[in-house]
Amino acid sequence: GQQVQQSPASLVLQEGENAELQCNFSSTATQLQWFYQSPGGSLVSLLSNPSGTKHTGRLTSTTVTKERRSSLHISSSQTTDSGTYLCA
Repeated sequence: GQQVQQSPASLVLQEGENAELQCNFSSTATQLQWFYQSPGGSLVSLLSNPSGTKHTGRLTSTTVTKERRSSLHISSSQTTDSGTYLCA
């Protein structure tokens, strides 16, 4: 099965901050997705990025498949962006 390591697991953000999350996976992901979970809330799919760089609003995701890693960059964060971010 797919082993996924990421850091940090959860974010507490102040308004206007920039944040970056890193994700490493054990085997080449055919469909890498980033999810967000607010405290006590349900999982929300943020974006799917199997390879390359993808921009969605204030989010930028870069996936390097041959290095089996992905990053998620949040710009101009809002306090409502605090929570748990997962890649799968």
